[in-house]
Amino acid sequence: MYTENMSLSKHSSYNIGDSVYYSLRKNIISVNFKPGEVLSIKDISEKLNVSRSPVRDALIKLGKEGLVDIIPQKGTSVSKIDLKRVDEERFLRKSLEENAIRLFIKTYKESDIALLKNNIEMQKQALNNNDYIFFLDCDDNFHSVFFQSIDKNMCWEIVQSMSGHYRRVRLMSLWDDTILSHVVAQHQEMIESICDKNFEKAIEVSQKHLSKISKEETELIKKYPDFFKEQDNDNFLIKDFYSRM
Repeated sequence: MYTENMSLSKHSSYNIGDSVYYSLRKNIISVNFKPGEVLSIKDISEKLNVSRSPVRDALIKLGKEGLVDIIPQKGTSVSKIDLKRVDEERFLRKSLEENAIRLFIKTYKESDIALLKNNIEMQKQALNNNDYIFFLDCDDNFHSVFFQSIDKNMCWEIVQSMSGHYRRVRLMSLWDDTILSHVVAQHQEMIESICDKNFEKAIEVSQKHLSKISKEETELIKKYPDFFKEQDNDNFLIKDFYSRM
């Protein structure tokens, strides 16, 4: 049921409750826990060697984030991916990142560009190792530079905390090796546009980069139908596709 690599997240500022929460969240957004998979408080507490109370609290918190479904008298399971929520989470990130890049392009330092380039090199390393999770972590680190440089860390934290469904789709899309190289190329193009002070081009590449998954969602649904929540509107994907043309 649970991955053998499951362990408590280690951080000097984390208490037991935080560690359990971040461990469970990491396993969910990394798709180590499959969408729809049943979660047992007893099994998790034994695996992590903690009492059931912090596990229960962590699941409640994850339920508020929409990452687990808690049904009284029936149990708890990893939430299936909700494409309407994916679309909203993507919209949130695109909106905040556009404004972050707008400020970044006016104020960035050479050390910021060095960080962006370093993340690209780490992505290439992940690409060579077929390490999808590390690749996606590097992708997030690349984009976080824009927010950190302009001192808008809280905005980035909001993006991260509200992107669980979107991140799972992003990770699944990376299981196609051809997409990985495209991501690296887009990041390189973003750096070139920023160094040229070409805001419009930088935003164009950024929006293309963040929106690319919408074109792949239909194929993902075909390959992994059990991972996705049934949409209230059967035409949602079709309408969403045309809205992006």
